[in-house]
Amino acid sequence: MYNYDHDSPFEAFITNLGKYNEGALVGEWVKFPTTHENMQDVFKRIGIDGIRYEEWFITDYDCYVEGIYDVLGEYESLDELNYLAASIEAMDKYDYERFEAAVEYGDYTGSVKDLINLTENLDCYDMIPNVNDHSDLGYYYIHDAGIYDLKEMGTLANYIDYERFGRDVAMDESGQFTSRGYVTSGRDSFTEHYDGDRENIPDEYRIMSGAAGLTDDERMEMAMDLAFDLDEFFRQKDPQYAAANPDSHLGKEFIADLLMEGKTAAFKEKLAEMAQTPDDQLPSQIGEYERATGYEDYLDTDVAAVRDKLEQGQEGIKTYEIYQLKKIPDWQFYAFEPLDRLREHLRGVDMQNYDKVYSGAMPQGETLESLYTRFNVDRPEDFKGRSLSVSDVIVVYENGQDTAYYCDSFGFTSVPEFFTQENYLKNAEMAMEDDYGMIDGIINNGKKEIMPSDTDEKPSLRDRLADAKRECAERTPPEIKKPERNGPEHDL
Repeated sequence: MYNYDHDSPFEAFITNLGKYNEGALVGEWVKFPTTHENMQDVFKRIGIDGIRYEEWFITDYDCYVEGIYDVLGEYESLDELNYLAASIEAMDKYDYERFEAAVEYGDYTGSVKDLINLTENLDCYDMIPNVNDHSDLGYYYIHDAGIYDLKEMGTLANYIDYERFGRDVAMDESGQFTSRGYVTSGRDSFTEHYDGDRENIPDEYRIMSGAAGLTDDERMEMAMDLAFDLDEFFRQKDPQYAAANPDSHLGKEFIADLLMEGKTAAFKEKLAEMAQTPDDQLPSQIGEYERATGYEDYLDTDVAAVRDKLEQGQEGIKTYEIYQLKKIPDWQFYAFEPLDRLREHLRGVDMQNYDKVYSGAMPQGETLESLYTRFNVDRPEDFKGRSLSVSDVIVVYENGQDTAYYCDSFGFTSVPEFFTQENYLKNAEMAMEDDYGMIDGIINNGKKEIMPSDTDEKPSLRDRLADAKRECAERTPPEIKKPERNGPEHDL
C-alpha cells in the first residue's frame, strides 16, 4: 500500500447545512476512507441529529491525488467517496502514479462513479515514466524500446529527428503526455464494475447505513414498523387522513413504500403541524430510521407531492374486502346457498352475519372472477379464511363508493342490502312478482316458472363445490374442512 506522503487520499469538510443557513459555519474535516461509527460521531459533533438539523453538504476538499479535486462536488454520496478512497488507498506506488496519469489523460473522469471504475481498470493504461514530450518519446522508442538496431543504421542514426518520429508515434497510439509520463489507453477493454446504483456499493465501504449495511429485509422491516405507527397515529388524530385511507392495511403499505424510497420529510412536516416536537416518539423514530438507512436529504425534495399523495390517500385506488359467514344460528340455511334460494325463503345477506377475512388492492385487469380463481387455486399465504365459495361476499371500493357482490352459483350478484337492513320480504317479492304494481308484502304469484334448458349443460365447478359444501353443512354437527390446495378440475 502506498501512502502518497499523506495519511489519506483526500479529506472533506462536512458542514451542517441548517446552521450554515442560520449564519454559522459548523462542520468538521473527515479523512477518507472512514467508518460508519466515525461518521456518526462527526454528525453528532456538528449537530446533525436527523430531527432539527438533518441536512449536510461538503464545503471543501483537500485532495492529495492529482486531478480529482475538480470532479468532487458539494452533495456527493459519502458511501461513494468512501468507496473511491478505499480503492485508491489499496494501490501500490506504480498503480497510484498510473491512476493519476489516467485521470489527467481524461477518460472516465466525469463523476465519482467514473473514478471508482477507473481504479478497477488501470490495466487498460500503459505509462512510460519520465517521457514528457515528442522528442523524449521518439528517443525512447529508438534507443530504449529495442525496436531498431542502431548498429545496423550506422551513421544514419545521427540524423534521426526524434521529435517528428515521436509525434507520429503519439498520433498513431492516441497517446498523451501527463505530469507522470506518456500514457496510452486501450479503451475497448474498459469494464464498468460499478453502475452508479448505491445499493451495489460493497458493504465494507458503506458508512451511511450501518457498519455492515442493512439487508433489504432489515430495511423493509424497519419501514413497516415505522409505517404501522405513523398510520395508526394519523388515523386517530387526523380525520382527513382516515377518510382518505379507509383501508388501514393499504395505508400502512403506502407509507412503507414512501419510507423505502427515502421520503421522510413530508412525514416530519406533517407531524410538526400536529404539534409533535423533535423529542416526541414518532419524530425520534423517523430520525433513527434515517440514520440507519443512510437518508440523504438532498434527494428528498418533492415534499409537496408526497403530501398530496397522503391527503388524496386511496382515492382512485380500487380495493376489495372478502367477507365470510360467522357461525350464526341456522348457519346451515345461509352457507353455500344461491342468492335466489335465500330470497325465496326470505333470508337476507346481512353484514352483521359476516366476518371480514381479507382485504387488498385490485390492480388493473383484476376482476371478481379472477379473485375467485386466486382464492381457490393459489391463495395468498396470509389468507386465513376458507376457499372462496357461494355465500361469500366481496366488497369493492372504487371512487369513494363501496359495492357488495354476492358469490352466487353463476358469477356475482350485487347485494346493496349487505350494508343496510332491508325488507327481505320485499326483496323476495320483487324477485318473484310478475307485476311490480303488486308489491304489497304478500307473495301472490308463486314461484316463477323456470324454463327448461334446450341443452345438457354440464354443472360448473362452482355449482359442484356449492352442492358438496351444502351437503356437508346439512350433516350433524356441521363442519367445514379446509380443502386441499389442488388445481381446479375445469377452467373457471
